Amino acid sequence: MTEFTVDLHNYPEGGSVFRRTAVRGIIERDGKYLLVAGKYGDCKFPGGGTEPGETLEETLLREVQEETGYTVKEGSLKKWGVVTERRKGIEADIMVMESHYFFCQIEGPAGGQDLDEYEEEYQFLPVWVALGEALEKNRQAEAEELARQSQGESVIPWVTRDRQVIERLIKDGARP
Repeated sequence: MTEFTVDLHNYPEGGSVFRRTAVRGIIERDGKYLLVAGKYGDCKFPGGGTEPGETLEETLLREVQEETGYTVKEGSLKKWGVVTERRKGIEADIMVMESHYFFCQIEGPAGGQDLDEYEEEYQFLPVWVALGEALEKNRQAEAEELARQSQGESVIPWVTRDRQVIERLIKDGARP
């Protein structure tokens, strides 16, 4: 199992901490991966935070359906890894998020998305894309994000995490 930490170092040392657990799906079909594209040109793996009482599998099934409209086949989850992310928070000074990544399969045709307000603002759209193409999109979006962060702004804090996940998947032999 793959495990690593992404630390953006953009938070005050010793500040208050908000912890979150999330689940993200790695879904491949015909050499392309189901990702969620955003208005800043980035691509992220579909998924999100657990709600009270939810298992990781329940969270993944719900989040993939909400963000992409696709249904994850129950029982198809195979753990790939865990990414711990430390970055400037909203609810607290520091956000520490543990994202569990699973390979999984989808079934049936896509239905409609059920996006949260912030997801609508980011114009989340499901896309099927090769990992190499997603990596290039995220490298560009990350460079732009780092420039914004140097000015005290941040609009796509997850782009570094998903760029690193894509790089590791390619290194591990996933289809680029």
